Amino acid sequence: MKKKGLIALLMSFVMMMSIMASACSSSPKTIEEYVSKDKDAMEEVQKAADSSGLTVDFKGNDVIYTYDLSGLDGVTEEVVKSDMMVEQLTSALESTGDTFASLCKQLEDESKIEGVQIIVNYTYGDEVVVTKTFNSSGAAE
Repeated sequence: MKKKGLIALLMSFVMMMSIMASACSSSPKTIEEYVSKDKDAMEEVQKAADSSGLTVDFKGNDVIYTYDLSGLDGVTEEVVKSDMMVEQLTSALESTGDTFASLCKQLEDESKIEGVQIIVNYTYGDEVVVTKTFNSSGAAE
């Protein structure tokens, strides 16, 4: 389950990178402005994300991935909030920190916008169970 979610995160991020490559060059000030210039590509990212139970939002310089575990068959709130599951999800995010840091750096380089962050949230319904923020330096505290 956790590998599938991380793979979905990374796949949608690769798709998002294609948005960045095709965005207009009118000097946007945030990633949100930068991405909003290509509605068709954004719809494709959202469609791919939706099919894997993932949402992708852009707010200022934050790229926010939310993976709602309540949509998985047989996964209960008790299981998701158990110490073991929280530890596994946290460990999975920590092990991908270099990848997310690299993607932040790539976004900053391509967009010429500094301070890009990727926030990954694992939720159950509306409640965040595990969250981690990454920037081009690595995991942010």
